[in-house]
Amino acid sequence: MRVRFLYFVRLLGFLTLLVAVIVLWRQANFSYFLEYNNLRSFNHSDKSDYNRKCFKNTDKSHDFGEFSSSSVNSLQCVVSGKLMPGCYLLRPQEVLISFEIVRTYFKVYGSLDLSSNTFYLNHTNVDIPKAPVLPKHNPAGVYMQFHKLNVEKRNHVKLIIADEGVPISQQWNSHGYPYPIQIAQFGLNHFSQLAVADQMNSKNVNDILSFDDANMGLNLIIPSSNVSHRWINQKLAYESSDKLILSANKIDSIGRVLSITPKLQGWDYFIMVGHQWTYGSFVELSLLWYPPKTVGINNYPTKILVVYNCSAYPSRYQTYATIFNNSIVTYWMPECENEAKIYGFIDSIRLSRDIYTDLMKVFYPYRKSPEYADMSSLNITNTTSNPFFSHVQILEINFYVNPHNDINDIIVEKLYLGKSTSLHSSSSSLPPVNKMTLTEKLFHEIRFTSAADWFIKHQDKHGGWSVNVQRFLNGRKALRPGWYSAMGQGQAISLLIRAYSYTGNRAYLEACHRALNLFNIQVNHGGVRSYFLNQSNLIWFEEYPFDPPIHILNGFIYSLFGLYDYTKLLMSSPDPLISPYLTKAQNLLDAGLTSLSKLLPLFDSGSGSFYDLRHLSADYNYQSMKLNKFKSSKKDHFQLSSGPNRARWSYHAVHIKQLLTLVDLDPKHAIQWHTTATRWIAYLQGFTSLQN
Repeated sequence: MRVRFLYFVRLLGFLTLLVAVIVLWRQANFSYFLEYNNLRSFNHSDKSDYNRKCFKNTDKSHDFGEFSSSSVNSLQCVVSGKLMPGCYLLRPQEVLISFEIVRTYFKVYGSLDLSSNTFYLNHTNVDIPKAPVLPKHNPAGVYMQFHKLNVEKRNHVKLIIADEGVPISQQWNSHGYPYPIQIAQFGLNHFSQLAVADQMNSKNVNDILSFDDANMGLNLIIPSSNVSHRWINQKLAYESSDKLILSANKIDSIGRVLSITPKLQGWDYFIMVGHQWTYGSFVELSLLWYPPKTVGINNYPTKILVVYNCSAYPSRYQTYATIFNNSIVTYWMPECENEAKIYGFIDSIRLSRDIYTDLMKVFYPYRKSPEYADMSSLNITNTTSNPFFSHVQILEINFYVNPHNDINDIIVEKLYLGKSTSLHSSSSSLPPVNKMTLTEKLFHEIRFTSAADWFIKHQDKHGGWSVNVQRFLNGRKALRPGWYSAMGQGQAISLLIRAYSYTGNRAYLEACHRALNLFNIQVNHGGVRSYFLNQSNLIWFEEYPFDPPIHILNGFIYSLFGLYDYTKLLMSSPDPLISPYLTKAQNLLDAGLTSLSKLLPLFDSGSGSFYDLRHLSADYNYQSMKLNKFKSSKKDHFQLSSGPNRARWSYHAVHIKQLLTLVDLDPKHAIQWHTTATRWIAYLQGFTSLQN
């Protein structure tokens, strides 16, 4: 009996404690909620109407400052039949709802600026495009405002490989693969930044550390008496005259031939151009890295070695970069090794690296880029301080050669360290934002020409650049590796045309000639051409060549931009041999613009735009409906797996920019392009079409 009594007392005590904890937890949560939303100063007056009359307040004022926590009651929220927390009764007929509920069910976006105690509510999470799109489209100039992008930081970009200098994608295969669309956009991104720089007054400032007779104050350290270095001040087979030749004779197994200590240490870019590099030679950067801060964690400096090695990863499994002991990052260069083994050395090596991003891609491979940040939760910022600041310091640059090679001379033609002017404030002692240093221009030039050279090297006998990864789509037979993309063809042409205009190298133009072939081959025969509902007068160039086709809008328009750039260039050429190519391209462009004019209304949803027209295919509409689950930062959400494929706001904004660009490119349909773009801009602001 005594045992039962003690058990009852303990149980009663536990239940009392549990009830007390629950009460305290609810009070603490509610007090935080009140403080977080500043209820004491919250005011819904007409003056605070920030929503452009989309959520107009009818009452003259609602001042909630008089309420205390005891006068606010918790409510049960039943949203679409589902019980949800986060509703409160402030007064009769006045309900306060958690932003999480509003965001989830009304698809709106919010951000809270703690520095100014301001909450921003927006219908979309993208900037609203403005007409006209500036700078105007020019086949030799900026491409579609791509100078504002940073393709390298995209989540789908695994890294930038060291030897060919182009992005490796991981969207459909985590091991990584070269994706022509990504590579073309990478090249167009850097060319556009270079084109913008040419319009500015670029200046030669002291953030260029280069080899010359004075060494720019660098400390050169020769670690062995068997290693010699000498300056060559005469023009050999290369354009520039100042070169550093490193000779290694009977050196030890380490192979280090030169160490350089920069006078200044804080840099963003590392650029090196060399010749006669042998298999196994590499350059090593000794860095002090400040990783990105996270909440509650300090970013203490970490000593890191970053190596760019002219050899492949010593395994049968292909990899592009490895981490050893969490302190040594090696970017492997298999193409460099292949050429060096065939010819004894590689004729030219060009490294153009964003050091900080190189570290982020290997240490934080799944960290979301701010450019494509997840907007599924409330974005909280504090402009008075930036807790996410991080940087890299270069302590030492070391050069190594493979002592077992017959050739022991390697040439370093250029060695530059530079800073990104986009990161500098006007009050900084560094170059102002409207200037771009020569180092940064060289950084963009090497990267854009590396992308263009990739397309020259990898173009196949069909004139295309195949995608060697499987692509799946619900309701369609998967695309097997080796498929082509009209968008990839078009943007590759746009890049190659700009490379030809910039360099005068006819290899770029000849690659464009060959790239036209796939536009005349239907998707069921391995090409990119299709017809809407099998109507021969409604041609379409497919971004993903599924059969039946799905008619993606943005990819089709990008392919037309490529054809436009090509025809515009050929029209100004005096070469009579290009006439057949011009006729072919002009016919493709005209047919594509005609189809777009007829089919564009089908992409209008009345509140946004459709990404594609898969919902108009009979087989797609017979698919059974089911819910797909996806995760946000806090909860699981669901969406239908079938029905029209609506364009998310970022793609909707791309559609608008493309139409505004077409206004200048295609005067024949300019009124239609402009009218549609204006209506679609209104959708971004919360407006919808007529309703019966």
